[in-house]
Amino acid sequence: MTTVARVAQLQALRASPSAQRAAAAMRWIVYNGLAVWLIVAALFAVLVIRRGGEFLSEQNIANILSQSVVLALVAVGQTFVVISGGIDLSVGSLASLTTVLTAGLINGRSAYVAPVLLLMLAIGAGTGVAHGYFVTRARIAPFIVTLATYFILQGFGFAYTTIPVGSMPIGVSNFFYSHIGPIPWIFVITLAVGVLLAGALSRLRFGRHVYAVGGNAKIARAVGINVGIVTTACYVISGILAAGAGFLLAARAGLGAPSAGSGLELSAIATVVLGGASLAGGRGRLLGTAGGVALLSLIQNAFTQLSISSYYQTLVLGAVIVAAVAIFVRRD
Repeated sequence: MTTVARVAQLQALRASPSAQRAAAAMRWIVYNGLAVWLIVAALFAVLVIRRGGEFLSEQNIANILSQSVVLALVAVGQTFVVISGGIDLSVGSLASLTTVLTAGLINGRSAYVAPVLLLMLAIGAGTGVAHGYFVTRARIAPFIVTLATYFILQGFGFAYTTIPVGSMPIGVSNFFYSHIGPIPWIFVITLAVGVLLAGALSRLRFGRHVYAVGGNAKIARAVGINVGIVTTACYVISGILAAGAGFLLAARAGLGAPSAGSGLELSAIATVVLGGASLAGGRGRLLGTAGGVALLSLIQNAFTQLSISSYYQTLVLGAVIVAAVAIFVRRD
């Protein structure tokens, strides 16, 4: 068969009703964030078959859920930013900064937990407002703005660690990481936050505006949408959730480290893309992001369960991300 004949055959196949229906079904699965859950289900089945009761033990399930919380918070905020057509590279440094601030300010004084948490969330919100201002008012590309903030916040974090603040346990992990059976309290709280924000994104006018701004900001502005407010709101959500993640990092470890959130920004972006979102903006679902978080959490747990050397963990994780994106994420 000649090359021309093969091309004609492929075109005819693509034009057939069955092929069109299959392509439409795949697009629907990807756009609604369900594709990544297929990989999660397959990996879960492999781990159950290979490790059985050890994988399904109450302690292991609790570990998986606890470890997924920080990434989930950061990824949810990143989803809002990506759908609106931006990107936030500062979330890892913001989480690191709030981690060391939390440990230093609480420092064993349990009465300070609530005020410090509110202060960390306020810092996250302020960071988001600054991002929104420079992106919408100063017209600086989100990549540049948030990359600059990444280094600024990282510098503040390292500078703060030079201040002598003591080394007593911060005393908040017992509440946040206590369990209801195998389910940590903090996972329940994070799930509730995710459901509320998913509802806002899919049901409220604000959510429709986020998609509109990410799809085409000029058209959104022409129909009366306040692009500046919507964009800033997305960065504020991302900042608040990243700051909350930093607080939880300190609660889990019982101390603060200026590198605690290192790599969170890239992991969050990976989960958003794995969930079917478009980095060009205008497309994405929190259900898909949740699947991305579940996939990365299961992969990390599988490294431990299958005794894979830590030297290979990053390599395997990167290969899985590339393979998953190549299979499920279509170009617009």
